[in-house]
Amino acid sequence: MTAISEQEKKGTFWFIQGNIKILIICRLLWSLSTSIVYPYFSFYIAALGGSKQDIGFISSIGILAGLFLYPVGGFLADKSGRVKLIGYSTVLYAFAHIPFVLANDWKTLAVGQFLSQLLLFYIPAMNALSSDSLPPGVRGKGFAIMMAVPQAIRIIAPVIGGWLIGYYQATSGLSEDLALIKAVKLAWTVAFATGLVVAWLRLKYLTETVEEDDAESYTWGDSLTVLKDSYLSVIESIRWMNSSLKTIVVIEMIAAFFVAMSAPFWSLFAKDVVGLTVPQWGNVNFWSGLVALLFALPLGGAVDRWGAKKSVMAGMLVGPIIIFMFQYSTGFWAVTAIITMISLANKIMIPGFSTLIANMIPRERRGRIYSILGERGVQISWGNFWGGGVLLFPPAALGAWVGGQVYAYSPTLVWQITSAALFVCALMIHFMVKEPEKAQI
Repeated sequence: MTAISEQEKKGTFWFIQGNIKILIICRLLWSLSTSIVYPYFSFYIAALGGSKQDIGFISSIGILAGLFLYPVGGFLADKSGRVKLIGYSTVLYAFAHIPFVLANDWKTLAVGQFLSQLLLFYIPAMNALSSDSLPPGVRGKGFAIMMAVPQAIRIIAPVIGGWLIGYYQATSGLSEDLALIKAVKLAWTVAFATGLVVAWLRLKYLTETVEEDDAESYTWGDSLTVLKDSYLSVIESIRWMNSSLKTIVVIEMIAAFFVAMSAPFWSLFAKDVVGLTVPQWGNVNFWSGLVALLFALPLGGAVDRWGAKKSVMAGMLVGPIIIFMFQYSTGFWAVTAIITMISLANKIMIPGFSTLIANMIPRERRGRIYSILGERGVQISWGNFWGGGVLLFPPAALGAWVGGQVYAYSPTLVWQITSAALFVCALMIHFMVKEPEKAQI
């Protein structure tokens, strides 16, 4: 990335240009299409005949799928470049949504979830491109804005999804489950088409950050060599990490297990135990998203002022308390308050982690390191568990499966266990992670 002149730094958002602008636009489009439907994914599985254990299983195999190709994505991002990998892989990812459109039973959804998560192996490259394109000193604010702008769409999207499902249930003459299935299939069709548009935008407008002279060229005949070198690079990258980065990996693995254990069951608990309707769950996401959006930029700016570690600690200490309180929710506004506070914890914790990790990793290693530990650190999810790195997928997959068993046994136990585990992670960050003295560019 070329040096930024003082003339180019005019305005509060001077760094929202080039790659960052295109990445934000693409995330806006994805958020509009997928956030309409993802908050209702567990309901979709149930409507197609899936049990609570099946919901945990589908989440589990989706997470596990990411294990296979993430190292390849990180390796190729560093060795041959970011942009083409991101663009062409986005095309494949879009086509992986077709099983969600055609599904007639929960097993087809399992196939779709496996394929879609398998083809997200370009995420390490996209994370590396984001870090490359954000100068040190504004990374906290930059990562916060890259989260906040799509969040503006995610505020509206679940309400649209809830309205769409409610409309079909009221007017189609079908049962509630069949009407939900029809509405969700329409939403997945829109998501598929949106994915193709996003792929085109990424291929046409993103700018490569790996120097052409440093990039290596691979053909399909090199596939086995690339696969072998990719997995060997995981071992080499772990050896390269300092103690703080290794601690972050351990923390992420612990958090991945327990967050994935609870993530698919927030909506089911709200519906089955608290008594919320499907459209009300969409409204919960609306109000929590609106509040989180209003505070996203101030909290992102706080990361740059306070420091990344202090910001991470703020979210990691609040999160477990709020999760523990969820089991005592008694109605719509109680659930809304809980999800809102979780959203705010994420809004300072994720930019903090993103900044902390980016500041520790030199550009030439970012793809490979992000393929191992991700870019967001710990994120408290109340829907699907959203990826990370190759070392996070096995514990997350196991956690999602365990979550289905635990929730079937006792819905409240899920929140108690997750809360305790994240508090332990917070203590590990406080005592074992140090910020770098100088940020990597």
